[in-house]
Order: sequence, then C-alpha cells, then structure tokens
Amino acid sequence: MIHSYRRRVMVDWDLNMLINKRLIMVGLGCLLLPCHPAFSREVNPGDDLQAVLNRGDDLVLAKGKMYEITQTLTCKKPGQKIYTKNARFPSEYATLRLVNPEEMMILNASCEGGLIEKVVFDGDRYHISVVPKPKIGGGGQPALVRFGGHGGDGMAVRDCVFMNTRTWSTLKMQQGAEKLVAENNLFLGAGVDPRGNGRDLNEEPFAWADAISCASSNSVIRNNLIIDPTDVGVVLYAAAGTVVEDNVVAAISRESMGGVNMVDKYQLYALNEEKTLISYRGVKVRNNMIDAFGGRIHMMLPVGCVVWVPHWRGNILTGGEVTGNILDGGAGGYGIVAHGITDWKIIGNISKATYSGLAEYGEHPNPPDDPAAFLYDAPSVIDCTLQPEFVPAKRHIEHLLRTQFAPEDANGYQMHDYGEPEGIAVVKAAYLEMLGRAPNRQEVAEGIKLLASRKLNADGLRRQLMTGVEFKKYFGEVEPEELHPFRVKLWFDICDKLIRKNGGMPSAVTLYKEALDELGNK
Repeated sequence: MIHSYRRRVMVDWDLNMLINKRLIMVGLGCLLLPCHPAFSREVNPGDDLQAVLNRGDDLVLAKGKMYEITQTLTCKKPGQKIYTKNARFPSEYATLRLVNPEEMMILNASCEGGLIEKVVFDGDRYHISVVPKPKIGGGGQPALVRFGGHGGDGMAVRDCVFMNTRTWSTLKMQQGAEKLVAENNLFLGAGVDPRGNGRDLNEEPFAWADAISCASSNSVIRNNLIIDPTDVGVVLYAAAGTVVEDNVVAAISRESMGGVNMVDKYQLYALNEEKTLISYRGVKVRNNMIDAFGGRIHMMLPVGCVVWVPHWRGNILTGGEVTGNILDGGAGGYGIVAHGITDWKIIGNISKATYSGLAEYGEHPNPPDDPAAFLYDAPSVIDCTLQPEFVPAKRHIEHLLRTQFAPEDANGYQMHDYGEPEGIAVVKAAYLEMLGRAPNRQEVAEGIKLLASRKLNADGLRRQLMTGVEFKKYFGEVEPEELHPFRVKLWFDICDKLIRKNGGMPSAVTLYKEALDELGNK
C-alpha cells in the first residue's frame, strides 16, 4: 500500500513506474530504490532465476509454467518467498524440473522467515535417471529440496508437490534451524524399495529415499499426503520439540522401511558428555495414518535405535510421545516397536493392520519375534507409559527390516518371500491402480503365484496389466517402461481434482481416502 503525504506538491503515483522503473517521486525530487520483494515481477521460463534470488527479490513463478533447472537454486535473504502467482490448485502450480543429469538438488533455501508455496518440484528421475554412485562424490547425496539450516529459522513449505526425487531425501528440514513448517504438501514416490519397485530401468541397487527428513528443532510437519516413500515417510533425527501430526504415509506400490521413524541417535541433541542419551523431548507424533495398503511397511512407528541398527546398542532416546495414530493395511510388517528408550508416552494408538513376513529372511540363526502390532523390549524400555496392547518381545526385536539375505533378481534386488496377507494386498493394490477394480479370486491366486515365483515384483505385475485390453480401454497405449511417470500423473490428477472439489487442501486422511475411492471410478 502506498500512503499519501500532506505536502504542498501532490504527486500522482504510477504503480507501473514504481514496479518497472523502481522510481519513487517524492515532492519535487526523485529517489532510486532497490525493488522490494513485495513488488517482484513474475519471471518467465528461460529467465535467470538465480539472479532474481541473488537480488533478494521474491521468485514469483507463472501459473502452470515449466522452469528447467540446470543448477541448484539458493536463497538466503530473510523473508524471501518462492511461489506461483495466483495459483490455487496443483495443476496451476509452476513446476521446477531438473534437466541436468549431473544435478540432484533443485533448491537450497536458508532465508529466515521465508516461504515456499504452491510449487511442483520434479526431480525427473525416470527420464534423466539417477547420478551413478561413483559420480556422487565424498559428500554424499543432497536432498531434492533443503530448507532451514543456520539463518533459516521460521521457514515454511506449504501446498507444494514433490515427485521423482533422485536422491536419499525429498524434503530435508535442515539442522541449525528451528520453527520450520512443512504442511499441506503432496509427495508422489521417493526412491526404490528392496525388491526393486520404483526403479528407473538404468539404475543399480539400492537407492531408497525418504519423503521428509527432519533434523530441525521445534518444528511442525502437518497434513502431508505421502505416497510410496521407500526408506521412511517422515524421519526425525531427534529434532527435539518437533510435532508430526495429521499426516498420511501410504505404501501403495513400493515398500517403505519405516512410516514415521524415531530411531536416530543424532548427537546434535545429546544430553550427556558420552553423547549416548539423545533428546526427543517435546517430540509429538500424533494422529497420523500409516497404511501398508499395497506394499510392506517394515516398521510403521519404530522407536529406539536398535530396532533399526543393532550396533547402535547403548544409545538411549528420551522424552517423546506417540499418540492417537492409526496403523492400517494388509501388508504390514511390524506396527509400533520400542527398544532403548526412557520417559516416553506411547498411548491411544489403533491398529487395524494385518502383519506378516518375519524380518530378515530364511533360516536365520537368531530370528526376531513374529510380526505384531505392539512390541517392546522390556529390559530397555524404562519409565515409559505404554498402552495396554503392548507385549514384551520373547526373542528379540533388533533390526526388523527385511532387506538382506534373500535370493536376488537379475538386477540385484532382494526377492523376499511374501507373507500371505502381504501378497494379497500387493495384488489388490495393483488391480485397483491399473484397472480400477478388485481382482477376482483367480486373479489373486495367479498374482500371488507370480510374486512367489520371484518372476515379478509389484512393478512387474503392474507392467503386465498395462499390456492388457482392459488397461488400454481406460488409458490407451502406455509403454510399460513409463509405469512410474504414468502413476505419478494418475495420482497428481486425482489429487488435483479432489483438492478443487474441496476448495483447497482437505485433511490428508480425507484426500487419501477419496483418492482411493477415485481409483475405483474409472
């Protein structure tokens, strides 16, 4: 807003002159000022986006446009914003898409109080593939998008869409910052599972990935819909004080090793000199839905180091809460498992899931407990409040991941046996996604037989369905190699339609359940 001033000389303010020429007339004189972010102009594809950010301007993207990213964008000015102008729904968001095969990160943002809103971030994994491991370098992979870090307190990422990440994490909430917010976002696939589902046809094992990786304190991760992560849906690196609430993590076609993880001994949050007591104080994981709908979730809500990494024994995580979460789906591995924790409250969680498929594989000399909804290691869970459904482990609950020792397929992926309920869930999900219906009894039996023979994984089953008349009736000719771009578009279009119907982002649970219904309405 431009204010009037009581002066003898009244000036007609020309807003176009103010924005385009950055010229403000004051009295009889004039003053040149740098362009304020509030007046940043809309940029076009092909413009130098980094130059805009370097000036400290907001990056205002054009509705529905595609911007090709060849080098990681960075922004550091407090209050800076990146958003799509006048966009309301995902199909109107501008897209920042990686096109450089050597690049892995789209955005590295560390601007205090900054906002990233209504943008599609596309790593384009299935067209430019992944960076070969020898070329990654000693620093490891970056995330697709990273925000926060030193100088990045109070940043928010809202109403964005993330897809086709090429790295270990899709959205990293960087340590060194606090009060970050990630809410109302869509995540459509991240990485490759142990069986090779999600794989680009050129890549080698293993490249599983998180949707959200959070190491920032006192932050909020709220109302995100996360489809098909392969490492973890939301992982907390201690992140003391952080709240994870009202999210959905769903394994539709790929396995995810964790739903929401509280297993890391990040020493930034150590409470003792030995750095073995790690603060999860103030962490609240509540009212989330974890759904092993069509892919195994090895542990839905793991709490404590040893369930994930046995050689981290002796590290104790202290002070968090896990309440009011819903565990669902026919392909569950283990539900909530707790080991090596003190002063936690784990109550009011509901399990509707079916659990099968022992962790590890084959004739293991020291097998863990059978899959169950609520398991804990009694000697190492101290001064905790647990809901009554918890039962103490009889053998052990160390390393409950199913990622080793199985026969490998031709590409080097682990072809573990399927638990019976797990196999049924995988087949049903494939038919729903590809054909919009449930399989009949014979189709279930044939699908399970193919999975058990190790001739096909869940992706292979879908590709087989894509060659049939029924699929082509709905979608026309789609090359089986284009499975994952097809699936991303399918989910994107459905979510866009439902967000429009709801007038904006509804609750993640509502969006997810309506999307599953929509899959069946071909």
